[in-house]
Amino acid sequence: MASSFKRIDFVLLILTVCQILLVKCEEPRLVISPPQSSLYAPAGKPYGLMCKGEAQDAEDGAFTNIEWINPRGEVIQEGTPGVKEYGADSLKLSFVEPRADDSGTYKCTALYGNTKTLEVSTNITFYDDIKFENCDPIQNLIVGKKGFISCRPVGNPQPSINWEKNKQRVRSERVAVTPAGIEVSSVTKEDEGLYTVEAFVPATGTNKYKNITVNVLTPPRIIELPEEFVAIQGEEYTITCGADGSDPLTYSWFDPQLRDLSAVEGFRVDAGQLTFYRVERNAGGEYKCKVSNPAGEDEAVFRLEVQVRPNIVQLDNLTREEGSIAEMVCRAEGIPRPGLSIRKDNLGLLQDGQDERIVLEKVEEGEFSILKLRITSLKRSDDGLYFCQASNTAGNAEKAGHIEVQFKPDMSLTPTTTVKAWSANPANLSCVAEANPNASLTWKFQNEPIDPSDERYKIYGGSSYGSLLVYTDKKTQYEIFGMYTCDAKNTIGDNSINIYLEEATEPGQVTQIVFDKVTSTTITFRLMGPGNTGGLPITHYIMKYRNANDPEPAAILVEWAKDTPYILSDLKPRAKYHFSVAARNVVGEGPWKNADYIMPEETVPEPPTIITEQETISNFPDRFEVRWEVPNDNGEPITQFEVRYFKVERGINGWSQKDKAIERVIRSWESNPSYELVGLHPDTYYKIEIRATNKIGNSLPESVVIRTRAGEVNDGHTSMLDEPTVSLPIIIAIVLVALFVVLVILDITCFFRFHCGLLYLLRYRTCGRSSEKMQGVEEGRACVKEVSTANNGKIKSELRSPSSPDQLPPPDKLSNYEEKPKHEVDNLAFENSRPADLIIDENFKNKSPKGSKTSIGKSSPV
Repeated sequence: MASSFKRIDFVLLILTVCQILLVKCEEPRLVISPPQSSLYAPAGKPYGLMCKGEAQDAEDGAFTNIEWINPRGEVIQEGTPGVKEYGADSLKLSFVEPRADDSGTYKCTALYGNTKTLEVSTNITFYDDIKFENCDPIQNLIVGKKGFISCRPVGNPQPSINWEKNKQRVRSERVAVTPAGIEVSSVTKEDEGLYTVEAFVPATGTNKYKNITVNVLTPPRIIELPEEFVAIQGEEYTITCGADGSDPLTYSWFDPQLRDLSAVEGFRVDAGQLTFYRVERNAGGEYKCKVSNPAGEDEAVFRLEVQVRPNIVQLDNLTREEGSIAEMVCRAEGIPRPGLSIRKDNLGLLQDGQDERIVLEKVEEGEFSILKLRITSLKRSDDGLYFCQASNTAGNAEKAGHIEVQFKPDMSLTPTTTVKAWSANPANLSCVAEANPNASLTWKFQNEPIDPSDERYKIYGGSSYGSLLVYTDKKTQYEIFGMYTCDAKNTIGDNSINIYLEEATEPGQVTQIVFDKVTSTTITFRLMGPGNTGGLPITHYIMKYRNANDPEPAAILVEWAKDTPYILSDLKPRAKYHFSVAARNVVGEGPWKNADYIMPEETVPEPPTIITEQETISNFPDRFEVRWEVPNDNGEPITQFEVRYFKVERGINGWSQKDKAIERVIRSWESNPSYELVGLHPDTYYKIEIRATNKIGNSLPESVVIRTRAGEVNDGHTSMLDEPTVSLPIIIAIVLVALFVVLVILDITCFFRFHCGLLYLLRYRTCGRSSEKMQGVEEGRACVKEVSTANNGKIKSELRSPSSPDQLPPPDKLSNYEEKPKHEVDNLAFENSRPADLIIDENFKNKSPKGSKTSIGKSSPV
């Protein structure tokens, strides 16, 4: 315990001693802040130092006469810059814009207790901060030339300099680093990039950087500009000047007067394009395109040639009399000088020498081209439009001129010189006088002028065309038939024409009635017209005919137009007929010519007329359908047609039969019967003969030769088209199935799309939906009704069995042909069995009850 107290006392003793020593060591002093012996500060920027007195237990005002002394030994006075007190023991030294010359040792002095002089000093260096002179951030070098990247770092003290390119130190034989920048002996594209210049002052630790983007530029070079350009006056053109080189490229255009065209009206400069809004006639000459960029400039010229479209400045209209001379002059200008030609409307190009009356002469007069057209002995055909055309490389121009040929009246266009009149129908006499100038017309009757107030006449027109209306109902009072004269007159001359008005009458009696072609029931007449037509053409022939036993009122009247077939049909065999014929013109009917004729008795029919032409080629190699017209039955109905066919071969003496004939009988037919020959051989000629039969006998045969088409058949006899057709029950079954499928599809569509139909109805009945949903059921019924209505009963009618022959398949499928048993045939297929297509259906009978009707209608002029 005692030892512990001893230790404490020892420590306290030591602390006391130290305190006494420290008090003794802290003597009065001056302290400069900042407290460095050497200071660095940038020139041009405000800077300050503080001098303060320090002493232990010093009272305020212990430090007096505090002063700052500059490097030249001069006391710095109070002010700005200068000194300023901060309390009783502090004095501040201020620099507002110090210079490097202000650098040096600055001393601070003071008295302590008015007895002890104190002093402290510090060395201040004012340095210039690093600056970069002539150091643009973007600099350009030109390929192939000597270049310099300019950037000078300056400061005080002078900084050290380091250059980098793309973060790599600059090292190259072509590059020399100088204080002012980098010299490049021969610039290449490799010199392009980002350069960095570093400036460092070791004494102050100042370090600054400057980035410079270096572009290597290519001088401009014009590569596109025409040497010559041809422009047409008045048109708009654009000339392109193309250049390569580094951007930005600046284009300038200059005209032959070296005006900058960007400021000249009528031009538009758009970079490398120069637009002439409207080329003027005097705009020709040399134009310059100048291209520049920071690397240099280039220029080139082109020559503009202005061409002028032709302009016809003279082409006169001429008026000359027939037989005189006309000279037309066409004058035109243009650059280059245009060529001239003249054409006449609807005639073509006129050439010298093509007509001895026409002479063309070309003349050049100053800047004009002249073409003279001279026509001697003018004709009326020379009247019309003449077109002068001027042409050069700039274009064409055309202008029309007219040559008017004047002539005295020409009456040749008068429609007729003989006019017929009858009864009380007025007669119209027309007169046409072609003339230039127009002619005036006057009328005469029997060489005496007609008074316009005469009640017998009415005059229309009077200038080149006129009509005289003659009232023929005055013939009982005046003489109106005879010679009328139309006189025409103009300034060139006069002319006249005579028009004869004659009275027309009914025609005379028919000269002769010729019975040209007679059958048991028809007569074809040939009528010999009357010798006197009454002055007008015959228009019709009228015939009255009756059975000789019938009374006169029973006669039938037939009217035929002239020059048409005069045919009567449906006459009775062995009957005597009375015929009366009269001719008619527009005036009326002539006297009747009578004739009687007894019809021959019934006989065999006329030969059928085959519609098929000779040597027709079939569409199939093994079949052919022949058609014919029903002939005249000659008093007895036709009961059947016989068809006979066989192979033939052409020889020197005509066609010869090569095998036995096949015969068929047709007992029912439509209006135009037909029969299909089957089992034929390909590429073979066949002769087909057809006869018509009535109860009296057979007609003469009508024949035709046809040829089958080359091709293959199944077995040499039957083609694929001859396979049995589908039976009627199968067809009906297919139709029913198809109909059912269509109905199902329609019902499903109505169910999903319109919420109606049979399925929709069944669904609601089966599912037992509430009454408020029954509206859908009613909609379903309505839909079913609408579907039925929309089809107009077509579905129902398709299911109905055929009730008439018209609803059955065509006759070529249910054939009405029967094999004739009395003749021998050479085809076993027809001997042993009857083909399915030859079954006769009793529903198909002759639709003509009498079977004797011809294609000629009763009393028809056909």
